[in-house]
Amino acid sequence: MAAVTREQYFESALEILAGDGFAGLNVGRLCRDLGVTSGSFYHHFGGWSAFVEELLVFWENRQILILASGSFGQAGPAADFAALMELTLGLHHKAEAAIRAWAANDEAVRAAQKRVDDARLKTVGRAVKGLVGDAALARTLTALGLAMLIGHQQLAAAGEDTDLAALIAEYTWLVHARA
Repeated sequence: MAAVTREQYFESALEILAGDGFAGLNVGRLCRDLGVTSGSFYHHFGGWSAFVEELLVFWENRQILILASGSFGQAGPAADFAALMELTLGLHHKAEAAIRAWAANDEAVRAAQKRVDDARLKTVGRAVKGLVGDAALARTLTALGLAMLIGHQQLAAAGEDTDLAALIAEYTWLVHARA
């Protein structure tokens, strides 16, 4: 049996969430998918609640790390907005929809989901305000963008075929048209 890293547990958990929702995520399934014993899981995390806490931190920080690895915040609002839209295309949308469903059933997950939503609103809002200038309009356009993302994720999780790239193109057009 090969050694498995914490990150491999988290990546596997996101895949399980995407495929089977939060009800399908458990120690046994993780260990089977990774080809390890439950002892390996408990060695890494001590228990389920610690794993969930670390998984949520991993998920929250993933986007921050992606933005930090690029030139986000250095090339101006238009470049930042484009980078955020590109990041949005690359999100694990079915896993995010499962996390949102899980948040309706678990306070710790709900708190993490709120932190992610708040961070998205703040980050996208800053770029949008830099483009449109008006704070109230920027809040409205940013809320529209988050609603579009959540709606797409929910539809995709339900098996609906929505073209996120087309949605983002229209959203981008709208934001730039208001600039």
